[in-house]
Formats: sequence, C-alpha cells, structure tokens
Amino acid sequence: MGLDINGLYFLLGARKQGVNFGDVLMVGRLELNVYPAKMRQVLAKAGLPGELFGAGARDIRFAEPAFKALGARSVRSLDASAYEEADLVRDLNKPIDADLKEKFDLVYDGGTLEHVFNFPMALQNCMELVREGGRFFMHTAANNWCGHGFYQFSPELFYSVLCQDNGFEVERMIIHVVGPYCRWYEVADPRAIRSRVELITSCPMQLLIQARRTKVVPIFSKTPQQSDYLLRWEQPSPMPPTTAAPSRPALAGILPGFTRLVHVAKTGWHFWHNHSLGNRRLFRPVKRFPVV
Repeated sequence: MGLDINGLYFLLGARKQGVNFGDVLMVGRLELNVYPAKMRQVLAKAGLPGELFGAGARDIRFAEPAFKALGARSVRSLDASAYEEADLVRDLNKPIDADLKEKFDLVYDGGTLEHVFNFPMALQNCMELVREGGRFFMHTAANNWCGHGFYQFSPELFYSVLCQDNGFEVERMIIHVVGPYCRWYEVADPRAIRSRVELITSCPMQLLIQARRTKVVPIFSKTPQQSDYLLRWEQPSPMPPTTAAPSRPALAGILPGFTRLVHVAKTGWHFWHNHSLGNRRLFRPVKRFPVV
C-alpha cells in the first residue's frame, strides 16, 4: 500500500479543483512510491514547494510529506498494527471509535481496504471518519489482481455505496492499468447510462475514486443493490412472447463451416467491444494531470 505517481496526480487534480486537504488521515501508513526528484518536478510544475524532497531532507519513506506539500494541516495514519508506527492502531473489521467520526477533511486509502476481511465494515468506518464536506479517496485493485488481497472491486460497488443514501457522491472515478505510464479512463456511472459497466482485460487494473460527503446520515441503513436489478424491480417488463426459431442463412446449408466462423467472429468482436476499454460509452480517455 502506498501513494504512487497516479495517486499523486489524482490528488493534484483534486487540489486544482479546490479540494481542502486540511486534516488528512491515511488508511494504513502509506509508503511514498515516487522518487524525490520526481516529486520535486511534479510539485514545481503544479506551483507547489518541493523543499521537503530536497537534498538532505528527512526520511521520506512514508507519504506524510507529500500530503503536507499538497496543503495538509495535519497528517495522521490508522492501521491494525503498530509495526509501521501508525498514529492510530485500530481494527477496521470492527466499528470505529465514536470520537474519531467526522474528524478528517480527507481520508485516503491507498490500497488497504482490499486486505480487510470485513470490507463493508471497513468501508463504513472510512466513510464515517470524513467530515461533512470532506472527501474520501481510494486507490484500489480492480481486474486481474486475484490473490493480491481478499478482494478486487468493480466500479458499480463504489457508485452504489458512495451515493446519496449514505450521504456521499462520487465526484470522479478513474480506471487505469497498473504502472507509472498508463492511460487514464473516466468510468461511467451505471445508473446514469442504465447499463452495467463491465470490463475484461489482460492486465491488472486499478481504480481511483474521489467522493464527497454531502451530509451526515446513517450509513448502510439501506442495503446497496446493483443498479440494473433495481431498474428491473421498479419497472418490470413483460416476458417476451415465444417466437419461432430464426431461419438459417442461405449459406448455412452450403458452407456451414464458413457460416459458423463468421458468426463466431461477429460474436467475438461485439463481446470485445462491449467489455473493453475501447467502449467509449463506459470508459472515456482523459489526461492524468494537465500541468505535468
């Protein structure tokens, strides 16, 4: 778990939009996975001071200096163990202390929650740590990271959880291939497009999520449900009438092998298009951060 170059660009974009860093909580004590020289370069292009990453600077193994450079007033960390000297030692599998709720302007999970067994409880804890008007950020595993943690996630989960019912709204969601030179794609909200957002890739993928707490309400008082099922339940459609089997193409009797090959190719192309990053209805290419 850590803050890498993609997470840094995402936070810089949020800062440019006016997000208040104020009091920050890192979920897990995050390592800083960006070299000092790169930090100085990125911060300089964003018009931010880079003295914390200059020659002779203090230990920068962890990400506190990065959040400070972005404008944080205070930076704390929460973890299940004290082995990396986190400020707060708490088990996110259990409800968080009442005195920690609504104490932070920005809560950042850089790859911790997929390792917590009781994920709904851990996610609820993180949401409850955020003040009204504050932000919750996640940088987490999506496709093709089986075995990295207990879980890998779909965009639908976070659109369904970080919603008005729970006092949140997703402001931005990005998916990208793991690595420092990847392309970013903005992810559509399944509720907005009235369709599932599905993706099949050959590379490991990650999600970047920015959500704002719009009001303080009891979280999960209403159980999240997948959007397309809600649509079916609320607007049930009649069963389609039984129809006769479609007639076979004229060539099917003459060239059955060729006909099957064309059908397979057509089906494969549609499947690839609908479930790939090439589907612009679901995934829109965007710049990572315009100043760098």
